[in-house]
Amino acid sequence: MKRAGVFYQLIYHFVWATKDREPFLNCNVEERLLPYISTKCQELGYTLLAANGAANHLHVLLSLTPTMLVADVAKNLKGASSHYINHESGLKESLYWQDGYGVITLREAEIVKVAKYIERQKQHHQSGNLSDLLERIEP
Repeated sequence: MKRAGVFYQLIYHFVWATKDREPFLNCNVEERLLPYISTKCQELGYTLLAANGAANHLHVLLSLTPTMLVADVAKNLKGASSHYINHESGLKESLYWQDGYGVITLREAEIVKVAKYIERQKQHHQSGNLSDLLERIEP
């Protein structure tokens, strides 16, 4: 990507868990959460490449600009999404995120593979075919 004479390619894979690993991400919540994450990313200038999760955590693959702080991205998306589900979505369900998150950077060659991994979250968790690196939330 280019911006005012600067080349960058900053791709980040984020993962964060629900509070106490509770299964807050049921079908009803996910049906509202994923479109909201997409809209919020657009509002904040993040390029969303993939988002999906399992019952107790969410994966988000983003392209960011050099001026965006990684910690702010996680804070903004976690805070806005839980507020939306708990106060604005009309759902009776609640959503609370655990403190912290995992984040790694990717090379361009890994983007498609990681996006597919994220899209197939439920299948990976059912089969137990998980990536230790991509599922890592805590040290």
